[in-house]
Amino acid sequence: MTQKLLYPSPLRPGDTVAIASPSSQPPPTPARFRRGVAFLRASGFEVRVPEGAARPEPRSPAQRAEELNALLIDSSVRAIIASIGGYNSNALLPMLDFDALRRDPKFLVGYSDITALHLGILSRAGVVSLHGPTLLPELAEFPAPQPVSEQELLRFFSGAWAGPLPHVPAWTDEFLQWDQDDVRPRTKTSGPEQRWLGAGSVSGPLIGGNLETLEALLGTAYFPSLNGAILFWETCNTSLGPIERSLDHLEQAGTLDDLAGVVVGRTFRAPPELSAEIEKAMVRRHGGSGMPVVLNVDIGHTDPMLTLPIGHQASLDADARELVLAPRPGEELR
Repeated sequence: MTQKLLYPSPLRPGDTVAIASPSSQPPPTPARFRRGVAFLRASGFEVRVPEGAARPEPRSPAQRAEELNALLIDSSVRAIIASIGGYNSNALLPMLDFDALRRDPKFLVGYSDITALHLGILSRAGVVSLHGPTLLPELAEFPAPQPVSEQELLRFFSGAWAGPLPHVPAWTDEFLQWDQDDVRPRTKTSGPEQRWLGAGSVSGPLIGGNLETLEALLGTAYFPSLNGAILFWETCNTSLGPIERSLDHLEQAGTLDDLAGVVVGRTFRAPPELSAEIEKAMVRRHGGSGMPVVLNVDIGHTDPMLTLPIGHQASLDADARELVLAPRPGEELR
């Protein structure tokens, strides 16, 4: 990516936030869907839900691309939040109107399979997007989103980007069946604390997302250069083998040769020993380089969830044990 990065304008009260379903169709959980929409409206936004975005019916990639393109070209829409992740949003990439997004940058928010759209947008449009919560899993949480998830998303919408990302003291991966059991707050626990490797501080653009989706774009026009980047990744895999296979593939393709640092997300509903196994794998892969690596960060499939701006400059400081975001262009530091 050689073009200058473009940033969406901060949102104002009354701006329109749209819901889209570029991956799998949303599950048939209308009460939870309404709760997520109600949260966004209570946050001061108008909310638009295209006809197909909330329907639990299979749609072709062309239909999903048409929905997303309609939102990209609509100047009244200032942010697009995925309803949920799933599979195959990469199928939309050849059909997306990247020129429209470049002319009128707006927020795209999501994680997991939405990683494909984030990386495509960075590579083809040069627009910074947000690896953050989706409507159903996070923003429709009962009785409200996890406070950190809410605060971190809204800080980016407001334009207040600069500074260290918070450390989250407690998290949850408890599952309550949607529209049946999700009528109480989920139980939180203290999970594995952040683990740091290497020393010193490095800076670079934050690039990454779901590991499996990242790997799926390898060799395409939508895979961005990771040279000098702070790579962040998270995974749904619950054993080390598939994780190592994906990392080996990226490494053998030469994409990990010139990283500035690495950020690894928490494991997701995995055996407790997986965190320690991933740490050993990271020591084996990166320990000799001395570059900063941090593990068990609250990104991706975890609650609460931090929001990361893809393509934006950050610093990873192993001595201070902080991931710090640079100011957004035009951001006033206080």
